[in-house]
Amino acid sequence: MDVQLFDRNPSGYDLTTHGRELLGRVQEMSGQSKSIQTWLSQLDHRPVVRVTAGFWTSVFLARHLQDISAGSTGPRIELLTGANFLNLSRREADIAVRNKVPDQQGLAKKRIGRVGFAIYGSIDYCASHSDAFTEDRYTSCDWVISSVSGGTGTSSFWLRQQIGGAAALTCDSPQAVLEAAAAGGGLCILPVFIGATDPRLQQCSSPIESIEHIQWLVKHQDDGNLSHVRHVFRKIDALFGRHQASFH
Repeated sequence: MDVQLFDRNPSGYDLTTHGRELLGRVQEMSGQSKSIQTWLSQLDHRPVVRVTAGFWTSVFLARHLQDISAGSTGPRIELLTGANFLNLSRREADIAVRNKVPDQQGLAKKRIGRVGFAIYGSIDYCASHSDAFTEDRYTSCDWVISSVSGGTGTSSFWLRQQIGGAAALTCDSPQAVLEAAAAGGGLCILPVFIGATDPRLQQCSSPIESIEHIQWLVKHQDDGNLSHVRHVFRKIDALFGRHQASFH
């Protein structure tokens, strides 16, 4: 476009005046695009509901897909996974599961419960490393951690503070961390609703209170007239309610 949109400085990039003006127009375009997609979904016999969540919560939802979808007669589910949640205000998703209270305007939210984290290792590894069950685990045991880009948030940051750079293996996906730990590669940190369901793993610590968080179920307030969004929202809410004991 032959227009300067960014200024480069020592800390990164900032938008120029032209860049800020263009951003506003692009956001308007994005909003209209999502509006058209929503309109089209209502014409489809089976509309799509886009649900965004973090990695492990997405795994949980995928495992219980039949509980939130009505099969061939219900809406189709599009599961959008990532630590950086999509923006509901710009209609990048219809429903979100988030680990903090959303501060965007125009959103309806409901608290769905606590999520705890604990230390896990394979049954064989724990049997041969008694320190796995003590506070000495952070200096005397092998660790499998997520890379900075592949981390799942507060728990990954907390673990790095405990062990520094002393990791036996660094993985760029949470699933790889679990698989390596289950294969005997060392200890890892996992949400208890994931670690406790894997028979290859043994829990080595009590839930770590300092990194426990609250989950919120969120949707756009204007979606109140979209029956398929309301349906999936209620189903997800009920699903978390039934399984709340396994989350902490």
